[in-house]
Amino acid sequence: MKYFLLFLLLLVSAISHTQIGVNISLPEQGGTYIDLVKENYRWTSLGTGSALSASEADQKGWPAVDAQYIVDFRPVAEWSNSIDDPEVYRLDVSGTWKCSFEGEASVSAVAGGSIENLNFNAGTNISSFDFVVPLGSKGLFLINFSNTRRSSESGLNTGFTNFKMLRPGYDNDMDLFYAPFLTLFDSVNLESIRYMVFTGTNGRDPVYPAQIPWSNRKLPDDASQRALPTIDKMGGACWEHVIEIANRTQTDPWINVPVSASTDYVTQLANMFKDNLNPGLKIYVESSNEVWNSAPGFEQTLYNSQQAAALGLTDIQNHARRTIELAEIFQSVYGSGSLNTQIRVNLCYHQPMLKWSVVPMLEYIRDVLGTPSHYLWAIGCQTYFSGGHETGESVADILQDCRESISSQIDETGGTNEAGRKQWIATAAAWNLPGGFVSYEGGPDHGGGSTENIANRIMAERNQGMYDLMQYNLKDAFIDLGGALAMQFTLTSAYSRYGCWGLTDDVTVPHRNYKLAAIRDLLSGTTHSKEIHTSRSKIKVYPIPSNGIVYFELENASSYQIRIYEVAGKEVYFKKGFAQVITWTAFQSGLYYYSLLHDGVFSSASILINK
Repeated sequence: MKYFLLFLLLLVSAISHTQIGVNISLPEQGGTYIDLVKENYRWTSLGTGSALSASEADQKGWPAVDAQYIVDFRPVAEWSNSIDDPEVYRLDVSGTWKCSFEGEASVSAVAGGSIENLNFNAGTNISSFDFVVPLGSKGLFLINFSNTRRSSESGLNTGFTNFKMLRPGYDNDMDLFYAPFLTLFDSVNLESIRYMVFTGTNGRDPVYPAQIPWSNRKLPDDASQRALPTIDKMGGACWEHVIEIANRTQTDPWINVPVSASTDYVTQLANMFKDNLNPGLKIYVESSNEVWNSAPGFEQTLYNSQQAAALGLTDIQNHARRTIELAEIFQSVYGSGSLNTQIRVNLCYHQPMLKWSVVPMLEYIRDVLGTPSHYLWAIGCQTYFSGGHETGESVADILQDCRESISSQIDETGGTNEAGRKQWIATAAAWNLPGGFVSYEGGPDHGGGSTENIANRIMAERNQGMYDLMQYNLKDAFIDLGGALAMQFTLTSAYSRYGCWGLTDDVTVPHRNYKLAAIRDLLSGTTHSKEIHTSRSKIKVYPIPSNGIVYFELENASSYQIRIYEVAGKEVYFKKGFAQVITWTAFQSGLYYYSLLHDGVFSSASILINK
């Protein structure tokens, strides 16, 4: 008789010299928040059919008229009868979405699901309903709210407030963030999270000389954490949520401060972090994002240029000045000695412009403002690689192009720009910057909007060869050269003509491809294992030796979703349903990972099986 030994393991990474972080977006592909509304703000007026105007929303951004809510999970660009992804991968959005709002309305489903259990409690002025989405949904939801009445004293067509749409498996959003999103960070020992996209850095600045006051920042109770044009809040998520993610994941936050933020704004921001961030965490501070980038959507570059002209400075001098200004404000809050210890200010710029812009900025700081190393932790640029835009290139060709792209960036001695990674590292050392050279973004870049060879470009991202390229880019061509902190762009994304940036394209299926595994394995060189207890998740996991079945026993019968992966990241089992006991059979010996969502609780652990 064959017997099975099953152990539950949690891989814990020890401190490593390998420092890798990640940029996060809003929303993550597959979910950031439990409440979808926090990451999706798409309302149209039922009266006009157009997006809500300022006069049709209240001071928090909620509809003040009858409105339609739009949710679109479809792959790019299905709305124009063409899908980029050759695998046509879709997020699984099926299940019962628990919805509620303050006020009363007639609620109807136009597309994507059905309305069930609509109820209005006159005593609390709360309406609730279930939005039930069938299996195989294409991901377009349209929900109409008509005959709206904010309160019993309000007239018809006056809208409603505090709409929530909770993901399947949740009855409340007290935990705020979607469990698979947080659990992903538990599986990889990342050093830092950069919140540039999450906080909506690009394109949020007003026309110079206007400034963003602290009073106009995003708040936790605004109608969404996405941009709210109806109330002139163009940024992304609130700073409170940045701090909460940092504290819960125990990662150093890398924040991007708007170029137009007032002195009071920056001072209040520094105070918020000082009062609420875990004191053991460091803060990386950057002035906006890519202040050199003149593409549409990077209005911060225009703001910087106009401000520079008003101050009698060049564009790069003003970028340097603003960066040092941020350092001084944070130091005024945190105290003497905080710079280059708890507060780490990075001067970031475009990779080819090392000797044309970065060195002149360092010289300007030295000549006008003070010793750069007293203020700056590091200099940084992007570390992307790409290939495959030519017609007919195979996946193998694209992967080879990517390797050549990485290799070409290592050393540019004698070139026109002399801006290889070795040159960036040497420049940081020459200026005695304690943090040296960092990468604010990096990874495979197959975006740009072109559909040329798009199928192979996407499949290259999912190919096992990308594992080696990711490690080559991060280890051989960065860390081993002397680079300090490499920030991957980004955690998740759809894979399309606009880029395949994500380590995965589904936060609930993190190992759909090999990119996350590449980073996980780079960071796990000193990992060790220890036993964990299952009391928190209230799951019992045990085998039946005689027939080879593994049971996952829940505390009670509930809806669930379980996935099991091989150590290399390949999914070997998936099931969803409603039960108390889940079974898994037909496995081989080896190390596996499971992720299980039930009753709004997400559990993830390793399973070592000797068969």
